[in-house]
Amino acid sequence: MPNEESWSVLSAPTSNSVVLAVDFPAPGRSEAGFADLTAVMGSAWSAHGVLQTKLPAVTLADRPGPETYLDYWTGDEQLSGREVVAVLGYCLGGVYAAEIAERIARRQSTEPAVVLFDGQVTDKQLLAVEIDKLIALGGPVLTADEANQARLRAVEIVTTPGIALADATEEIVALYREVATGAFRKVGLAPERGEEVVRFFETYMAWLTAAEGIDPASAWGRSLALTSTDYAALEEDGAPTAVNATKLIDKRFRLEVSHADLLRADETARVLRDHSGF
Repeated sequence: MPNEESWSVLSAPTSNSVVLAVDFPAPGRSEAGFADLTAVMGSAWSAHGVLQTKLPAVTLADRPGPETYLDYWTGDEQLSGREVVAVLGYCLGGVYAAEIAERIARRQSTEPAVVLFDGQVTDKQLLAVEIDKLIALGGPVLTADEANQARLRAVEIVTTPGIALADATEEIVALYREVATGAFRKVGLAPERGEEVVRFFETYMAWLTAAEGIDPASAWGRSLALTSTDYAALEEDGAPTAVNATKLIDKRFRLEVSHADLLRADETARVLRDHSGF
């Protein structure tokens, strides 16, 4: 079996052949995950086990780099005895998937396929996008002025001339802590529970920031990409995280599926069965 600290089993391996799925799973999130994709693929993947990344216990204060995550997933013992046929990446997970595939290709006889689902690259603008999502979720609690001031401050942070991504991330997390603490107080959430929520956001932002140290160009140049209608909207808006990603991708299928449903849609399963090659 794979190292249980580094990988969760979505579909138990019946042989030494596995598909690796790279994601930042969040409890209760609205977007479909790789467990949903595994279910919708059904017997098409019956010859392979499906394993999904778990996260190392690091915080933003540790200033983790990409090696922190990559070594945790691909060290000597993590996938011992496994033949990796494909590495899948959801959103920013596609950046990590690229380097995992490169590492695996250096130690087995075949190159794993690389499949991206709304693949994006790290950019300071993405920090503002992520906190904007959380501000929107806090709509019933935050006043319009509080929400607007938080958004303006986020934009100010990420557009600070010369600011490094890691420094911008720390400021964004501090901003979220300030806004969230006030919101939690209004709804009577226990301080320790509120701190858990903030820490989870911090963990996500550390994962996002560390991806800046990976160049996915080589693996993405031979990748298969499936993109959603929401991704198309990002491109139309000129969002660098999507526009710059698309320039690197080899083969792409634009699906009439939302980002939230991309990993559970029948159309996604059809494209994978017809074009993934594994």
